[in-house]
Amino acid sequence: MDRKCITISKAKNEYIYSDVGRCFLFLPPKANYINQEEEKKVKGYYSRKLHFLQEHHLLDQKSIEFSTNYPAELIRQNLACLRQLLIEVTDSCNLRCKYCGYGEFYNNYDQRETKNQTFGNVKILIDYLAELWKSEYNISQDNTVMIGFYGGEPLVNMKLIKEIIAYMRSLDIPHLRFGYNMTTNAVLLDKYMDFLVEKDFKLLFSLDGNRQGSGYRVDKQGRPSFDKVVNNISLLKEKHPDFFETNVNFNSVLHDQNTIEKTYEFIKEKFGKTPRIAELNTNGIVPERREEFSKMFHSKVENFNRMASEEKLKEEYKLDSTDAIHFHSMLANHTGNRYKEYIDLFEPDNENSYIPSGTCQPFERKIFLTVNGKILPCEKIGQEHVIAQMKDGKLNLNLEEVAKYYSELYQKVLHNCTHCQHKRTCGQCLFLLEEKEGKLICPGIRSEAHLNKELSDFLTYAEEHPEEYETLLSEIVVE
Repeated sequence: MDRKCITISKAKNEYIYSDVGRCFLFLPPKANYINQEEEKKVKGYYSRKLHFLQEHHLLDQKSIEFSTNYPAELIRQNLACLRQLLIEVTDSCNLRCKYCGYGEFYNNYDQRETKNQTFGNVKILIDYLAELWKSEYNISQDNTVMIGFYGGEPLVNMKLIKEIIAYMRSLDIPHLRFGYNMTTNAVLLDKYMDFLVEKDFKLLFSLDGNRQGSGYRVDKQGRPSFDKVVNNISLLKEKHPDFFETNVNFNSVLHDQNTIEKTYEFIKEKFGKTPRIAELNTNGIVPERREEFSKMFHSKVENFNRMASEEKLKEEYKLDSTDAIHFHSMLANHTGNRYKEYIDLFEPDNENSYIPSGTCQPFERKIFLTVNGKILPCEKIGQEHVIAQMKDGKLNLNLEEVAKYYSELYQKVLHNCTHCQHKRTCGQCLFLLEEKEGKLICPGIRSEAHLNKELSDFLTYAEEHPEEYETLLSEIVVE
C-alpha cells in the first residue's frame, strides 16, 4: 500500500500515515477559512509543514525485505529469557467433554493412553534450562518464569506436580523467581486446594456457566460434572476468600448450549468473577465431523455484537468487542514505542527486514513438554509440529535444527506475504495454516482497499473513544 494515501475517518477527518514515524498525521479541513487573506496564511503554514515532513523523509514509504533465517543464537537467548515452561503432567482426564481438543472432533494430537509424565524427563529439561537461566544469555531483569501444569486434567497427577515444585524451589538462580499456574476442571479441587493455596497458584477453572451451559462437560460415563465442580469451587471460595479473590479466574467455552450473557450472569452471581470467553478450537478438525462441529461452534464476536444493547455486559466485555480488539491490534501494529516485555528493548533494530507471518519466535514465550517427550513451541498447535524430543533419558534439542525448521516454514508462506498489505503487521500463526503442494495457504491476505478500510475504522474508533486509549493499551492481553 502507498502509505502516503489519505485515510478518511467516519467523521470525514483526513490522515496520512507515516511509515517512518509509525504515526498518523492529521490533515486539517481545507475550507474553514474566514477570508482570502487568512486562507493564504493557513495554506502557507501547511505548505511549510508538508515541506518539513518531506524534507525529513517522514512521508517516505519504506522498502520491505523478508528474512527467513532465524539465528540459533537468538533461540538460545529466547530460552534463557523464557517466560513460561509448560509441562503436560498427564494425558489422563476424569472428564470426557464433548468439545475437548483431544476428543472426537480432532485428529492433530497423539493418542491419549492415560499416560503420566515422568519426573526424570522434566528434570532433564529443567536442568538444561537452568544452565541457560544462569548464563550471560539471560538478559531479563528479575524475571519470573511461570511453570504451567497441563493435561489431561493436571490434578490427576498431583504427585508429579509436588515433585516438580520441590525441585524448582531447590534451584539457586539469582534474580529468577518461579510462579505456578494451572487450568483445571476442579473435580479434584477439594483434595488439593490447600496445597494450591500454599504455593500461590494462579488457577483458571473451566466452567461454561449454569447447568445447561455446562452440559457438554461430563465424566466418562456421561454424567454431568456440574454439581461436583460448583461445590468444590464454592468450598475454595469459602475456605480461602483472599486467595480466591486474587488468584482465581474462569474460562468458559462458547458453544450452542450457552451464551455470553447467561455464562456471565451465572459465574458473576455465584463467584463474583467475570469469566474469560473462548471459542471452540477450529484447528485440526476431522473432515467427517465438520458439519457437526459447525453446529456446535458459536462465534464470540457475533455473540458479543448481539448483546451490545446490554449496557452492563457491554461494559464488562468492552475489551472483547470487535472494535476494541481491532483498535488494540492496530495500535500494536501501526504505532511505535510499544514494548510488551523488558527484553523486547534488546531486539535488534532491523526495521526494513521482516520475518514472514506473526508466528511467535521459537521459544520466545514458552516451551511445552508433552507426556510422550515431544517438545513444542506451544500447547495450542497440533502435536505434529515437533521441534525437539526427549528420548531414552536424553534431550535432543538442536538449536540449529530448530532454526532450520522455522526457516523452512517461513519459506512456505512467502508467496502469500509478498503481495499482502499486512506484510509488516501480520498476526497469523504458521502452525495453524493448511499446507497444499508444499505451500502454506493463508486466508488472511489483505488488499490495499481492505487495509485502508481497516485504517479508517481504527481512526474512527480513536476519535469516538479517546478515553479508552490507556485502558486498551494496558489491559488487553494477547495470549
